[in-house]
Amino acid sequence: MHGIPPPDFYKANWYAAVDKENSKIGVGVIVRDSGGLIIASLCSSISLSPDPLLGEAVAALGASSFYSELGLNQIMLEGDSLAVIQAVQHKDESWSPTGLVIRDIKIVLSKVQTWSIHYISRKFNVIAHALAKFALTCSEEHIFMEEYLPCIQYLL
Repeated sequence: MHGIPPPDFYKANWYAAVDKENSKIGVGVIVRDSGGLIIASLCSSISLSPDPLLGEAVAALGASSFYSELGLNQIMLEGDSLAVIQAVQHKDESWSPTGLVIRDIKIVLSKVQTWSIHYISRKFNVIAHALAKFALTCSEEHIFMEEYLPCIQYLL
């Protein structure tokens, strides 16, 4: 379900890049409005066990929390980790590290008026991917409002 969100909705795509050598996860999030315009983007890196599933869950939590911080109430989340998406959609709980992050995502989303989460093919998630890769080179979080990092200019 890639594309532009319905009127009055915002869409966030997220991606996690894993640097196994340095035990680091790069998180990239891009938020668009119903007109397809970029309203915000986020790059951050976290020192974490280089587990790809945990990284994707942390990135989805980052996207959910970013929405919350922006004060958005009608949201669509899109990511290319089917396992994370299914875990958020189901009621089952797990006490694994990834399960605890999924629980946090559900808590954040429970405070949002209307939300949905969808799978998107990796080939349609290239902007969030580029942001996550860039995040691996950053030592601090970067948030851009109504503008974007030069590292994604060629993708727009």
